Amino acid sequence: MNVRNRRVLLTALLAVVLAACAIVAFSIGAVVGEFRPHLAKPWSDWALTLLLPLKQAYCDVEDVTQCGVAEADRTVVSCAPFTTPNPRHAVLLTFGQSNSANFGDTRYTAGDAVANFNLHDGRCYRALDPLFGADGDGGSVWGRLGDRLIASGTFDRVLVVPFGIGGTGLREWTTGGRLHPRVENAARQLQRAQIQPTHVLWHQGEDDALNKTSTEDYITMFAALVDALRAYGIDAPVFPAVASICKHMGSDEIRNAQRALPLRLTGVYPGADTDTLTDMRDRYDFCHFSDRGLDRHAALWEASILDYERHAHQRPVAQ
Repeated sequence: MNVRNRRVLLTALLAVVLAACAIVAFSIGAVVGEFRPHLAKPWSDWALTLLLPLKQAYCDVEDVTQCGVAEADRTVVSCAPFTTPNPRHAVLLTFGQSNSANFGDTRYTAGDAVANFNLHDGRCYRALDPLFGADGDGGSVWGRLGDRLIASGTFDRVLVVPFGIGGTGLREWTTGGRLHPRVENAARQLQRAQIQPTHVLWHQGEDDALNKTSTEDYITMFAALVDALRAYGIDAPVFPAVASICKHMGSDEIRNAQRALPLRLTGVYPGADTDTLTDMRDRYDFCHFSDRGLDRHAALWEASILDYERHAHQRPVAQ
């Protein structure tokens, strides 16, 4: 082997060794210190490019209202308790991306007092994961939340109406976006069933963090989404989560936007801050929630909703 070929081979071997060392450093940084991913810096940003597969296109069909779990062997229950306004009954309209949409590590069966409205057929069912309406085939936070709200003594019954889609950005959901017909469809199906949402829960932001959406752009798009909900007859308070972490440490731009929404928009209140769940024992794949993480996720939503129920009349009016 001549000198030139030997140099090329050594250079290639050195590059492989350096890449392997960087990946090992990323992995070690991600699991030490109680599995906290901030120790993965500065490797995490470029390691995403090396280690993650190409982004999957979710709900990439002509009629996006057809996406999501639609059929399963479930017990039908009556929707009647939710057709008349009752302060002891909660109707949770939930959407966003994967952490709102059956991507949890473990499935959950809620108690008898928690039901799941299936947007595909307009009927109510026992709330079993994966929940009807959202995509993904794993566990959901919403059945756990329903049980918590009932155990708190604030509500006697809870109906969850999920329709989130994994891997999606706010631009896709807001007015004019490709997934916006799902929002309109949800409102229409609930109107047909004579059911009025009492709380709108939005958990999304990880995709916008990755795509570097600015704070002001996120606020503007979310304001348009809220305006659309109102135009479709949904007057319930809206609770946006603080959520931007998914295989990276998230985005201050997105967190700042999400925290500003209740201050900037009328009828919007703080949702769960799941960016506080940075212990990787709570996220089985550095993004989606483990069984423990789903319980903590549900507890954060419970706190947000109960705080609203107790103190909404004391909150300052948005300017």
